[in-house]
Amino acid sequence: MKKSSQYFTEVERKNISKAVQEAELKTSAEIIPVAVTSSGRYDRAEDIIGLLIGIVVMVNVLAFMPEYDRGGVASWSDNFFQQIPFTLYLIASLIAGFMVGVIVSNRLAWLKKLFTPQIEMRDEVISNASKIFYDQRVHHTSSESGLLIFISFFEKRAVILGDEKIEKDLGIDTIETLCQKLTASLKEKKSPADSMIEIIEEAGSLLADSLPRNDSDENELSDALVCID
Repeated sequence: MKKSSQYFTEVERKNISKAVQEAELKTSAEIIPVAVTSSGRYDRAEDIIGLLIGIVVMVNVLAFMPEYDRGGVASWSDNFFQQIPFTLYLIASLIAGFMVGVIVSNRLAWLKKLFTPQIEMRDEVISNASKIFYDQRVHHTSSESGLLIFISFFEKRAVILGDEKIEKDLGIDTIETLCQKLTASLKEKKSPADSMIEIIEEAGSLLADSLPRNDSDENELSDALVCID
C-alpha cells in the first residue's frame, strides 16, 4: 500500500506550506494540512481474505492429496489416531493460507477495500480526523480558530474540522461543502497536492471575510504538511 508521504514530492510539500502561509496572511485562523495512509486497520477484511485463501489452500491440499499413504501422511481410510498427522497437515495449510491472505490484503488496497463496508471506512476516517485534531493541537490556539484539512488516502475521503470560532464564523454548511469538494477531488484521482492547495486557498479567502487577520495575531502552529504513514 502506497504511503501518504509518497503522494507528495518535496516541491509539492513546499507549495502546500506556502499556500497555508499565504492564506494565514489574510485570516487569524490557523490552517493545518494533514494526510494519512489509512485511518483504520480493518482487521475484519484481513480476516475474511485470509480465511478465504486459507480455505482455498486447504481444499487444494485435499484435492491433490492421494488417498493412500505418502511419506507417512495417513489416508482417510485410516483410523482416527492414524489420521492425526494428516489433520495437522490440513490445519497447517489453512494457517499458511490465512497468513498469505493477510499479507496480500495489506499489499493490495483495492482487495481490502472490497471487503470493507463504506460506512465503516467513513466512521474510521471521521474518528481518526477527530483524534488528530487534538493530537496536532488544532484545538489549542489562543483564539480558538484552528482548521484541520485532513486526507485519508486508503479510503479516498477527506474531513475538515474547525475549532469553535471557525464553526461559528464560517458555518458548518460551508465547511461541509469544502470537505465534499476535497473528497470529490480525491475520488477523481486529481493531484492530492493541487486538491489540498485549492481547498486551502478557498478556505483562506472565506475566512478572510469572516475571521480577518489582525496585528496581534501570531503563527501558533506549523504551516507544513503533516504526513502520517
